[in-house]
Amino acid sequence: MKKHEHGVTSNTDDVFRSFIGCTVRGLIINREERVLVFQCGWGLTFNVVHGSYWVESPEDVERKLSRAKDGLRNTQKELQDILKLAGKRL
Repeated sequence: MKKHEHGVTSNTDDVFRSFIGCTVRGLIINREERVLVFQCGWGLTFNVVHGSYWVESPEDVERKLSRAKDGLRNTQKELQDILKLAGKRL
C-alpha cells in the first residue's frame, strides 16, 4: 500500500502528488464537494463552491460514504412516497 504524507497542506501541488500511482475506486458527490476515493481508502476532496482541495483520511472518507448512503436512502424513501401518492406501483 502506498504511504501517504499526512501533513500535506491543502490547496498545494503536494495534495495531487500524494496520489501519484494510486488507483481511483470511486467518486462521492454531494452538494458542495466531490471526493475521489482511492483503492487505499484515502480521498481527494474538491470543494466546488470555494475551489479548495485537500486530502481525506480513510476514516473521513468512510464518514462521507455513510452520509451519502443515508442521503440516498432518504431520497429513495421520498421517491417511493411520491410514487405511492401518484398511484404508481414499484
